[in-house]
Amino acid sequence: MEGIIINKLHCTIQIRLAKKNIFFGPGVLKLLKLTGKYESLSAASKSMGMSYSKAYKMIKESEKELGFKLLDRKIGGTNGGGSTLTPECVDFLNLYEKFESETKKNADMMFTKYLNKYI
Repeated sequence: MEGIIINKLHCTIQIRLAKKNIFFGPGVLKLLKLTGKYESLSAASKSMGMSYSKAYKMIKESEKELGFKLLDRKIGGTNGGGSTLTPECVDFLNLYEKFESETKKNADMMFTKYLNKYI
């Protein structure tokens, strides 16, 4: 049965953070990681097929709700602009990913515990 994909029941979980409204989740996480990789919010948003204005709004909303800056921005000039992740952002992303990983692990265990007979 090599190469055949067998569909089996499983669970998927996406972690989102909210106050009054959801402000952080997989999309913002990916945007920030790509911004760190490219050192550019513009390049990150383009690679995701998203407008810069939407990306900027997502980051600003997350910064507002979290209470700290996620990006250090440099305005363009002779050497061009760019964005880098703040130390607070790097710390937050590391903790968020640990929380996400542990939550998914626990969800998998609970799924097996309660729904094992349907797998």
